[in-house]
Amino acid sequence: MEPATEREIGRLFGLMGGVLLLGGGLFAAAVGATDLALGRVVGAIGDLGSSVALFVVGSLVLFFAYLADHEGADRPFTLGVALIVLALVGGVALGAGANLPALVGGIFALLAGALYLIEPVQRAASAIVASGG
Repeated sequence: MEPATEREIGRLFGLMGGVLLLGGGLFAAAVGATDLALGRVVGAIGDLGSSVALFVVGSLVLFFAYLADHEGADRPFTLGVALIVLALVGGVALGAGANLPALVGGIFALLAGALYLIEPVQRAASAIVASGG
């Protein structure tokens, strides 16, 4: 068995992060529906709004992880930065509080983005060393 590359591990983390963010969206939707049934309209609006945002962010994380799976994906820097930004939005901003799946999904998306940045940083460092300065 050959060792996994940073891109393969990043893709796996990105897919896991996207699925967890979608799970966090489902959790937020369930809490919002419960709040609505109990008559707490303000809490329900907040939770349902978070649910929609988590669905969008989770779908985008899955999309970028899917893009990394293609042979023509020669822009790991762009994918890495996009996943890090989405992780900060999804996991940190929306996953704060009791929404543990969204927080963990954001951490996985952040790790995926960091793994995608390893290859471009190594190439840039090699180019700097090769040019002598």
